[in-house]
Amino acid sequence: MTAQIISEFATIEEIFTFAMKEEKDAYDFYMAAAERMADPDLKQFLIHLAETEIEHFAVLEKKLDEYKASNFSSKAIMSSFDDKV
Repeated sequence: MTAQIISEFATIEEIFTFAMKEEKDAYDFYMAAAERMADPDLKQFLIHLAETEIEHFAVLEKKLDEYKASNFSSKAIMSSFDDKV
């Protein structure tokens, strides 16, 4: 995972995309660590953490899709008024 400062001008899409990448990187980290573990309990714990990161990724992806759908709809509605005026 890399540190990154999000500017005050970042879009919501950029924020979600950044967060999703961080979740994917965390998943990769935990899975790589799990592959190196000899202790089966610790290995299973790391796999569980990795699976949690994928769940976080899915939540963020869903929220991003919802935002895009909502944002698209409101823009379409607003532009339809511009054509009529």
